[in-house]
Amino acid sequence: MTQGKASMLVHRARFVDFNGANITALAFSEVSKLEKRTPSDLRLALGRSNGDIEIWNPRNGWCQELVIQGGSDRTIEGLAWSNVPGEPLRLFSIGGSTVVTEWDLKTGLPLMNYDCNGGVIWSIALSASQTKLAVGCDNGCVVIIDISGGAGVMEHETVLQRQDSRVLSVAWKEDDSVIGGCADGRIRVWKVAKQEEIRGRIVQTMKVDKSKKESTLVWSVIYLPKINQVVSGDSTGSVKFWDFQYGTLSQTFKAHAADVLCLTCDESHEKVFSAGVDRKIYQYALSPSTSTKKSSKWVVASNRLLHSNDVRALASYQSKGADFLASGGVEKNLIISSVSSFSDGSYKKVSYATPFHKRVLINAEQRLCVAWQQSTVKVWIVGAGPEEERTYKLVCKLTLKDEQNISTCAMSPDGQVLVVGRPNTTKLFHLQPFNGKLKVTKLDNEFLLKTGIKQAKFIDNSSLVLVSAKDEVLSLNLEDDEADEEPTEFVVPELPETKSAMKLPHITAINHLDIRGSFAVVSRICGEVYMIDLKDNSVVTVARIMNFITALHITNKCTVVITTAENRILEFSLKESEESGIGAMSDWCKKNKDHLPKELENAKSKFLGIFSSEERIWLWGYNCLASFDLTQDLPVSNRKRPKKHKIDGNTVTDKSNYIDANGEEEEDDEEEAEDTQSFMRDRSADTTEGNRFTKDSKAYFFTENYKSVLLANVFAEKEIVIMEAPFTSKKASLAAFDLPKLVF
Repeated sequence: MTQGKASMLVHRARFVDFNGANITALAFSEVSKLEKRTPSDLRLALGRSNGDIEIWNPRNGWCQELVIQGGSDRTIEGLAWSNVPGEPLRLFSIGGSTVVTEWDLKTGLPLMNYDCNGGVIWSIALSASQTKLAVGCDNGCVVIIDISGGAGVMEHETVLQRQDSRVLSVAWKEDDSVIGGCADGRIRVWKVAKQEEIRGRIVQTMKVDKSKKESTLVWSVIYLPKINQVVSGDSTGSVKFWDFQYGTLSQTFKAHAADVLCLTCDESHEKVFSAGVDRKIYQYALSPSTSTKKSSKWVVASNRLLHSNDVRALASYQSKGADFLASGGVEKNLIISSVSSFSDGSYKKVSYATPFHKRVLINAEQRLCVAWQQSTVKVWIVGAGPEEERTYKLVCKLTLKDEQNISTCAMSPDGQVLVVGRPNTTKLFHLQPFNGKLKVTKLDNEFLLKTGIKQAKFIDNSSLVLVSAKDEVLSLNLEDDEADEEPTEFVVPELPETKSAMKLPHITAINHLDIRGSFAVVSRICGEVYMIDLKDNSVVTVARIMNFITALHITNKCTVVITTAENRILEFSLKESEESGIGAMSDWCKKNKDHLPKELENAKSKFLGIFSSEERIWLWGYNCLASFDLTQDLPVSNRKRPKKHKIDGNTVTDKSNYIDANGEEEEDDEEEAEDTQSFMRDRSADTTEGNRFTKDSKAYFFTENYKSVLLANVFAEKEIVIMEAPFTSKKASLAAFDLPKLVF
């Protein structure tokens, strides 16, 4: 070790076998409107083959706000949003079953399951009025469900005329007709309007090309109201454009080499996108008409190979500040490209392993690594011998028989108690060393068995703080027999009613929890941060951050460090002092929050976790690691700070807020959209050069030399472990451990 410098041993561990699930469905919560600004409630719902549904916010480079857990033998094959003005967003899904499920976004639990009694449901679509669902069934019928009654209400309206083939895809023509792509190579149109005498009957049938070997499957259909055309994609690789009025074929394109699985269009209905098994996304453009509308022709404008495997889902959205073409499939990664500049525009790849919600934890005291996925928990132990003898070993594998996927895990500091939480129930296990392994014994706890949790952390070896699926913050002593397993509830302040909270019920949900000593800190998705005193059970508001919080951590100085989606770093006090109170910005934050290194502002990934050692805090993201010495100031840069809203074609670029507290869609004064509200004390600070303090050692360290980081944490004094998702290439010769020394 040299003067002014310190070495840190870093374990790069790649033994966690993390396998993601295929993307099977995508849906935006809003209908494209180019003349309007991007609404604050725009979200993308992403469904996976393991039954998970992810809710993504496109602001600030795409943030995953919520994961609705799936379960064994579950999948998501279709998603639909209902977005009625003045009512909360409603999300519906189908997946390999006979029911349509409406989800409670706040708790992540099913709100209503409606059985259509038509066999397995293959497709789902929402009407233009957003009051009716059409679902295509295995027995050849289309069921119309009335959802106008409000959240949790699905009522049977009618069953359209049955035919003999599975209805693989459905689309609406306003509220008047339903268009269905069937497994016998036909596209059928049913009348739905109540005033029609032939309501529920098939009024048109359009037939696609037959395959010589097997029947043609019409995997996808969409309707283009501005030109009154239907577009279909089928198993022969053909994309066909049909005149809806006469039911005749206008044009056909054999662009794809295999099945066309999904279609979408732009807001003007002058561009159509298709994708499928051959991995390519094709763009078709309506050529300008020189005479009449009928003379307009579609042409293949371009194609791009953005995926390495089958593309299963496409979705598009356009507004004044957004231009998104979202795609996903067997590759598992979400890819965001541009609708208007698809052929040569930039694109963003969001890896399935990006840990907005953690699936790994580290037990430093026992040198254990715990990872969970779906219904399986694995525990490894990492040796503490010399560098050349350092090894890892799987000491426990626990597979649960419950239907739901695991939402979170927690382990006591001594490594003997493991808590495994799901949305509906929580189980408790005792781990004991036995013959080089960990022997697992199930512990009985009636309260946990009937309580689902989404966050949990131990205070000590016998007590823990947990956040239930219903957002209750509770503490529980596992060894207190007199308490009769009854928890203590901390009363977190209720938020005032706002239009944003009404529209998006899940933004008031708690998404982060950290504990140190007698303090716990929790945050909501909407940016509220609270401190809980575990001694007197009091709850105090620390801050209100007007941006998505990506991570928080309590330091040994009784402060909480917070990172946001813009890679801002904020630090607030958790205790009263003579100079300031709880929630005051620290001196380091006042002086340095506007002087963060340029590397952070230009970083490709967000900071998703924080830990601390001695006087330094460590921040980590999907491919980066940074460290800051909180005892000295960052160097001052004379360059102009970039505008808050950067120009980036793959994120929202207008001035619409992350969360619009008043629910208004008017442009906000940027001065009023500060990171923190006025109740946060001591915001102003003299940041002149003469008031700043520096030392000989480097004030910060930053690197982007990592890949697919799942978690990083302290393992011992001057020892860090970084858990990375394993390399997918079979030719990769890198060992499970690399042990370079970092000097900062």
